[in-house]
Amino acid sequence: MSDNELAIQLHQINALLSRESDQRLLEQLGIGLAQYKILTALHSSPKPQQRAIASELGQTEASISRQIKLLEGKGMLIATKNPANMREHHIALTARGLQLIEAAERVISGYHQGVFEGLSKKQRQQLEEALAVLQP
Repeated sequence: MSDNELAIQLHQINALLSRESDQRLLEQLGIGLAQYKILTALHSSPKPQQRAIASELGQTEASISRQIKLLEGKGMLIATKNPANMREHHIALTARGLQLIEAAERVISGYHQGVFEGLSKKQRQQLEEALAVLQP
């Protein structure tokens, strides 16, 4: 298999995993994969900023801003303006947002378990090692 064919296959697998995860999250929890990723980015950062989240997720700040407004409307987070800089927002997850992260992790984990159960222990270890080499 050529490098190009291998890259295309990796893209296809990524697209499938993302699409299925997104669909399951929407069906079961009413949020998409993009919103889940934003919630986890907010949770993992002590002082989350939209610009940093956008960079981390490879999205535009406008996209992150829209998603944050949607999540705020669903009661998943609270965004308040910084009185010293009205263009800057402080973002904090609510208890409901934290619960949603945990529920989403269970949904995604359940799906992924089914995807990878066809691999033997050795195949899984080889895949993990190969991905570790490829990931910067």
